[in-house]
Amino acid sequence: MMSYQSQLMLLTAMREFVLESDRYVDRAAAVHGLHRTHLNALGFLVGSGPSGSTPGVLGHALNLSSPAVTALVDRLEKSGHVTRKRGTSDRRQVELAMTDSARVVGRQLFGPLSEHLGHALENYSPEELALVERFLREMTLATAEAKNNLTAVSDSTLDD
Repeated sequence: MMSYQSQLMLLTAMREFVLESDRYVDRAAAVHGLHRTHLNALGFLVGSGPSGSTPGVLGHALNLSSPAVTALVDRLEKSGHVTRKRGTSDRRQVELAMTDSARVVGRQLFGPLSEHLGHALENYSPEELALVERFLREMTLATAEAKNNLTAVSDSTLDD
């Protein structure tokens, strides 16, 4: 079992990584006149693959209200990073897709970070990386559970 001091050191290192990642995103966004939320949206759309996403799914993923998603998509469309099109199976549904210019900006913004992270990863064996991946997935799940418990607590206190 890991000592309290070791746990604290590990959690501190995780927090420092998250903060430094946030600083990178803020600076990268500023270089291209974008906001963190724009990059989060584009990052989500990259992860959605070629099929893209819908405004509703994007809003849920980024924890944004419908009006905020509409404003965000309007800005991304105006800047040439996202297109809207009608769904092929349901014409009432709007689908979002990244443009080629958004992919270029994404490579410009995150290529340097990816390169530096790739160099750091070279210091680890495949077995070590598999352990780190498992650790990060478990920490992500634990964080999501804690978030959901906070939501449940705040929702129940609203009913009082």
